[in-house]
Amino acid sequence: MLSQYICCQNLEQMKKQRLLILSLVLASYSLKAQVTKPDSVQNQINSLSKELNVLKNLKVTGWVQAQYQWTETKGAKTFDGGDFMPNSNNRFMIRRGRVKFTYTNGLVQTVLQLNATERGVNLVEFFGKVSDPWTKSFSITAGVMNRPFGFEIQQSSADRETPERSRFTQTLLPNERDLGAMLSFQPVKGKKLFGLKVDAGFYNGVGIAVPGTTSLNSAGVVDFDSYKDFIGRAHYKKSLKEDKIQFGLGVSHYNGGYIYQNNRVFDQIGSNLAGNLSWTMRDTLNTSSLKGGKAPRVYYGADAQFSIKTILGTTTLRGEYISGTQAGMIDETKSPSSLPSKPDIYIRNFNGGYAYFIQRIAKTKHELALKYEWYDPNTQLNSNSFAVGTSFSKAELKYTMLGVGYNYYYNDNFKVMLYYNMVKNEIAQGITGYEKDLKDNVLTLRLQYRF
Repeated sequence: MLSQYICCQNLEQMKKQRLLILSLVLASYSLKAQVTKPDSVQNQINSLSKELNVLKNLKVTGWVQAQYQWTETKGAKTFDGGDFMPNSNNRFMIRRGRVKFTYTNGLVQTVLQLNATERGVNLVEFFGKVSDPWTKSFSITAGVMNRPFGFEIQQSSADRETPERSRFTQTLLPNERDLGAMLSFQPVKGKKLFGLKVDAGFYNGVGIAVPGTTSLNSAGVVDFDSYKDFIGRAHYKKSLKEDKIQFGLGVSHYNGGYIYQNNRVFDQIGSNLAGNLSWTMRDTLNTSSLKGGKAPRVYYGADAQFSIKTILGTTTLRGEYISGTQAGMIDETKSPSSLPSKPDIYIRNFNGGYAYFIQRIAKTKHELALKYEWYDPNTQLNSNSFAVGTSFSKAELKYTMLGVGYNYYYNDNFKVMLYYNMVKNEIAQGITGYEKDLKDNVLTLRLQYRF
C-alpha cells in the first residue's frame, strides 16, 4: 500500500512539472514574439487569410454523363454523340466528363473548363472576363468561349433536357466554342434595361477541334487563314408574377467565312445535258479572281422561350430558327476546323430550326420532353431534284428529327435521362444508299452525376 501511495505522489509531481515546463515554453514564445518579432504572428495570420480568400473566390463544378446507346444499324452515322463503329449498334460511353474552375475576384473572372472521356482529354473553354468599375454593365471577354449565337449554344449540356444539341448547330457551329474576344452589355439588377444582354465579338471562325469530332487528330485551335468572323446576339428575358411566368426573345447574326483556294466556285444550279439539275461553276472570265477571297458563312437566327408554372407543373415552350449561306464542299456542309482537303467550294442557302415542349409533372421529380428539329442544307432542292442520274451528293439532303424523352431529377446532383431520337432523311432515288429512309434512330439512356 505504501509503495502504491508513493507511486501516485510521484505521478502527480511529474504532471505538475510537465505543466510548469509547458507554461514556461509558451510564455517564452509569447515574450519572444512580442519583443523580438512583434509582427510575425500577425503576418502569419494575414498570410493564412489571403490563402482562405483565394479558396473562397475559387468555385469548382463539373458533371459526368455516362450513357448506353442503341441504334438500328451497325455503323450508323449519327449526330447523337458521334458515329457508331462499323461492327456495332450499341455502346457504353462517357459523353461528357467536365471539370470547371471559376475564379472571381471583384470585377475580374477567369474560367477554365476541361473535358475528360475515354476518347481523351481536351480543352473546353479558357477565358478571362473583366467588367467596368462604374456601371458594371459592360465587360470584355477574351479567350476560348461559347460562340454568342442562339439559345441552344448558351445553354449548358448539364441543364439541357435532351442528350445533344440540334443537327444544324453541330453542322454550322461545331463544338460550340471558338477563340476570340467579345464585348458585352448586360445592365445589373435595378437598372432600366435589366434583362437585356448584348454580345458582339470577333473569332477565328474554326472553332475548337475535339478528337473524334473534327478532321484534326488532336485537340486544339488551328486558324488556317487571316479572316476573322463576327458574331453578335441580343437577348431579352423577363419574369412575371414572382417567377411563375418567364419569357425570352433573341436575335443573332454570324458574318464570316474562309479562304478560297482556287477559282472553282459552284453557287448556281442548272440543267445538264441529260435534263437533270446539277451544279454550275461561276463564270470567272469576266470578273476578278476569287482565289484568296472569302467563301461566305452568313447566318441569321431568332429564338424564343416561354415557361409557366401551374398546378400541372412547369410547362416550357422553346424554339429557334436559323437561315443563311454556307460555303462547303461537294459532299460536306459542316464548317471546317482545318483547311479543306477539297479546294472546290460549293455555296448553299440553308435553313434549320427546332421546337421544344417540356412538361414537369406537377411538383414531382419527373419530366417529359418532346423535340422536333430539321436541317435543310440546300433550300433550292427537294426530293424531286435527286432523280436517277443526278450529280448531287448526300450533302444536299434534308433531315428531320422527332425526339421523345423522359427525365428524372433525383436531386441537384443526379439525373436520369431516357431519350429516343427518330431520324428521317430526304429520299433520293439518284443517290446510292438514300433511296429510302436510313435505319438510324438512336435510343439513349444517360446517368448524369453533378457536383
